Amino acid sequence: MNRLVAVAALGIPGGMRSFVVPATLSLRGIAFGGPVKYILAGAAAGELVADQHPGMASRLAPRGLSFRLVGGALAGNALAGPRGAVATGAVAGASAWATHWLRAALAQRLGADRPAAFAEDVVAIGLAALLSRPHRDPRA
Repeated sequence: MNRLVAVAALGIPGGMRSFVVPATLSLRGIAFGGPVKYILAGAAAGELVADQHPGMASRLAPRGLSFRLVGGALAGNALAGPRGAVATGAVAGASAWATHWLRAALAQRLGADRPAAFAEDVVAIGLAALLSRPHRDPRA
């Protein structure tokens, strides 16, 4: 897989949760070291808790969307420079829109938002962990 495409794919979970991708990269020792690691981990944990609150603003509100765009761009830049920033930020923006509607549909089907929010958390964390794994060429 093309490196830029692999980096941009991190925008998918980044659109679901603002801090999950930078925190995952930091905790894996890939980017954002030092004390920033703990700040990102705390921010990601706080976001997961806050998202369960029914009064939380939509991810499509300016603040929520900007956090997703910036988080994706920072992660993309750390892994692939400016082109990675643009690609990952763009995918995070598209993912924010798509996953907003997917979560709403799941919540409607389940009859409650909390189970849908939890399912989204699991998918976001799982995708971030999967997509940030080191890739090895099977031909090597």
